[in-house]
Amino acid sequence: MSIPTAISNLNTNALDGFGKICKTALREYVEHYQDSEFFVVIDEAHHSPAYGCRNLLIGNSESKPGLRTLLPKSQFLGLTATPTHNDRAIRGWLWDIFKDKVIYEAEKATLIAQGILARPNYIEVPTGKKVEVDDKLFYSLTRQHKDLPESIIEILARDKDRNNLIVNAYVKNKEKYGKTIIFADRWFQCVYLKEKLLEKGIQADAIYSHIGADPGSETGSNQRDANKNQKILERFKTGKDEYGNDAPLDVLINVRMLTEGADVPSVRTVFLTRQTTSSILMTQMIGRALRGEKAGGGSEANIVLFFDEWERLIDWAVPDGGDTVDNKPSVKGYFPLEYISICLVEELARHIKNPDIPLPPFSAIFPVGWYQTDVVYANTDGQTDSMESFVEFVMAYEHNKDKFDDFIEFISNNKNLDDEWAREDLSESWCQSQIEPWAAQYFDLEADNFGNKLYADLARLVRHVAQTEEKPSYYSFADRWRYNLDNLAEAWTDLSFKTLKEELKKEFSSPGSLWKTFYKTFSRFETAASAAIMRILDKETGSPPPTTPPTTPPPQSTSFTPEQKAQIVQRDGYRCLCCGIDDRRVRLQVDHITPRMFGGPTVIENGQLLCQPCNSTKYVGTHEINFRQTQSPLEKSKDRIELQNLLSKPNNDNNPIRSLTRVINIFYHCRAVKAIDCDFTNRRSPHYYVWTIHLHKGNDPDWLLSCKNDLIAGIHQKLGCAYLQDIQICVSE
Repeated sequence: MSIPTAISNLNTNALDGFGKICKTALREYVEHYQDSEFFVVIDEAHHSPAYGCRNLLIGNSESKPGLRTLLPKSQFLGLTATPTHNDRAIRGWLWDIFKDKVIYEAEKATLIAQGILARPNYIEVPTGKKVEVDDKLFYSLTRQHKDLPESIIEILARDKDRNNLIVNAYVKNKEKYGKTIIFADRWFQCVYLKEKLLEKGIQADAIYSHIGADPGSETGSNQRDANKNQKILERFKTGKDEYGNDAPLDVLINVRMLTEGADVPSVRTVFLTRQTTSSILMTQMIGRALRGEKAGGGSEANIVLFFDEWERLIDWAVPDGGDTVDNKPSVKGYFPLEYISICLVEELARHIKNPDIPLPPFSAIFPVGWYQTDVVYANTDGQTDSMESFVEFVMAYEHNKDKFDDFIEFISNNKNLDDEWAREDLSESWCQSQIEPWAAQYFDLEADNFGNKLYADLARLVRHVAQTEEKPSYYSFADRWRYNLDNLAEAWTDLSFKTLKEELKKEFSSPGSLWKTFYKTFSRFETAASAAIMRILDKETGSPPPTTPPTTPPPQSTSFTPEQKAQIVQRDGYRCLCCGIDDRRVRLQVDHITPRMFGGPTVIENGQLLCQPCNSTKYVGTHEINFRQTQSPLEKSKDRIELQNLLSKPNNDNNPIRSLTRVINIFYHCRAVKAIDCDFTNRRSPHYYVWTIHLHKGNDPDWLLSCKNDLIAGIHQKLGCAYLQDIQICVSE
């Protein structure tokens, strides 16, 4: 089975319609044969250190054991054609999972020489397409190391001239390229390329999954038939149709469906139709053409790389010989000297905008050193269970270096550090909720939050320790005092204006100095030097020294048909059955009441209409909740911790009533809320300070009353309604 299917089926907290824990067929099978011997083979084993797969295999707690615990007589064998990660965090997890380490390994160069792998021939094709890069996109690509946003991908995929160039590139070199896989980005791009190739006399077809961006939408099936895709793939492999007739295909176009697992040795060429920042994704696509002669392929493989003209320099993933790319850790964020420069420029800008704000002294803005963290993040492609490692820097200053050391000592010795911190796909909101109390305990939230980066820096440190089980390395800024303008200004206080300017120019341009790196322009350097001189003169005349300015603030299954969706939409009145939103501008989704992974049928009776926030919140734990019911099927109340968890989730809904309704209905496991009397716009209303929650008949109000303090606290903190004083709960007839 696929790894995602195994992960979602082995350990689940999902509740059935009566609020009892469900057991999947996989879990029952494993428990039934727990005393038997098992040989577990993990393909694409380089993914196994990823949080989900790792816990599937070796577990993360007694409540969520892995296969090694459930099947004590099991043996694990991992297979991968992707080189072992160099990152120590990933490598360490590999050895925890595969106890015997590497049993057999073959070098790429040897495999090429033996004819098992083909020798790659890289061919670059410029598209001539010019792409503008604003600051936000540049930051996302170069500093956050994300891949192209969907909006840019959409533009590239719809560009007819660009797609025609891709078609012509194959047509002109058909004999050389032979059987080819084209990696596209959108279903409509697949269709266009296919039609144009057919017009040119090329036998081509395409496979893709979802037609639309929202497979759960209530309109349209949005899904390509899986059987049709399989038939097309078989035809591409064998050259025969489903009836056994000769029907060769020259080109197969796909949307990220053949990056792993697909084995078509006769493929001689792959087209990568756009650039990517993901080295792992590029490696997987290139690998589809690298079967050598002894593996049924050829001696040489063509890797055709289409590249656009980007306004600014971007660190795209590039081939690095063989069948892989350079996978050394990338820097995420800024290098230390860049951080210093940015902080200096920001402070200068604030001072120039408002001269009453003094420039801070040297000690407050020049770090004494930095910590280097190595953090592994989930791959930004989002379609593969893969990871990439990044180096990130945390700057330390005179006033907080000791605090950072104490904090690092605390998390390094914290035996109860939540295992979640080792995950590669942590959400920022979860990190923030964990970091806030630590930050308040170890740091001054005003003085130490320089550049508004404290929480993010602490999260980097904790993730580094959790993943590597080591303290981050610290590097001292040894030449720091050379750039202390406060000291240098002592010699400049008596100089004439002309002489001072000459001295400053000389210092700014002195060989080997970093003044230009920090301040970028002479005028900025001159402003900072003048401020240092004024500090000295003010001190000599008895003026009070300037204060430091404030800092800157489930498995694949059958989907509902369009006809079924239309009936469910009509039955449910085009409104979300959980929170009640009925705005036609909001896209609603048809949800399986009993999830498909627990055998829920795709029939109208098992469907309900939900908005995206309600659907995604319901599916935490893959619960079976029927919001068509107005009376709770639970025998007793859920734990108050579950209510706290629901309230703590990120809230993107700007309507407090809908948000509160969602929380209560999921807590009661049905559509328990009949109405909420709440007027958050009129202070004179009796329902401004005191809200009344009306439950449908048959729901016990004591379940909420026992958690009323938690409910009010959650409304204050997460829903932004700090004025609420009390809540009344009643049952309506």
